[in-house]
Amino acid sequence: MAENGMDIVRPRLYNDTGPDHPRVGYPGHYLPEGYQDEEDILDLARRATRYGMRIQLTFHYSDYWTNGEIQDIPKDWRDVTDLPRDQSVDKLESHVYDYTRSFLQRMAAQGTPPAFVSLGNEMQGGLLFPYGYSYTADGAPALARFLKAGYRATKEVSPDTQVIIHIHDAGDYDEYRWFYGLLNQLGVPYDLIGSSYYPFWTRRDIPTVVRFFDTISREFNKKIMVMETGINWNPVTHEGLEGQLHDNGPVPYGETPAGQRDFLYELFAALKSVPDGAVIGDLYWDPVMIPAPGVGWEVGEPNFVSNTTLFDFSGKALPALKAYRYNIDGGR
Repeated sequence: MAENGMDIVRPRLYNDTGPDHPRVGYPGHYLPEGYQDEEDILDLARRATRYGMRIQLTFHYSDYWTNGEIQDIPKDWRDVTDLPRDQSVDKLESHVYDYTRSFLQRMAAQGTPPAFVSLGNEMQGGLLFPYGYSYTADGAPALARFLKAGYRATKEVSPDTQVIIHIHDAGDYDEYRWFYGLLNQLGVPYDLIGSSYYPFWTRRDIPTVVRFFDTISREFNKKIMVMETGINWNPVTHEGLEGQLHDNGPVPYGETPAGQRDFLYELFAALKSVPDGAVIGDLYWDPVMIPAPGVGWEVGEPNFVSNTTLFDFSGKALPALKAYRYNIDGGR
């Protein structure tokens, strides 16, 4: 990937994984032990740095995948549920600060400080449910405290690291104005807006989201990192199943290797055309989750994204990588 122009990787950090650290209330739902925990991330960071790639580190603040609806407290922090709410929030704020600071110190000590840190993943609903739930009167201030703690810890260890607050659904003006307006109202500091753009999920084409990025960047005076983009190169997964993305949405590209490539050609050119360089990058998800024994959404579940990767079912590079090469040197 580095040889073809991809210059940033996005490792995702979970506090702990394995069968002893399942989802809250779902003991059979967990990620593989040793998967994207601290030691794994430190190794990934060293590998990426050897290839000259920058690091965008996402803190999930959970033992399990998080998004707008799932934000489980890590198992080792769940003793807060036995405390009164105000004490629980105090303790979680301290956990976020201490954990963020401690791990970034480990990153710095091995010479791999991240260029970017995301405090949460698609966290429009908040963090550390039920305490940091953004949609409630007492949850939003708690969320602000958690984000401020993460920001403060990041800047104390690595002042040059840019902090991203990442939500989903590029093109939803109402949600972005509400959410980032809420952050402004609560005095939450951050450097970049993070946005997910999938034609399937958003049902928006490239010109539509480009106009959106231009408007939102100007309104909040922040540049934007597109944290996730994905599109099918095959209609079904390697097992013949419908994948995470059921179709390619309203963009005029088929579910073929050439369609995936041409989508990225258009997208990268369009994002670079946003005035004032408002969009600084686009991270693909998931580029590498090809078929392999034991690889799936969680332990025991199928791999639902093998038909959106940048490599085919046998691991060979797809034509989409040419879009990255073209992006940096005009295709030479």
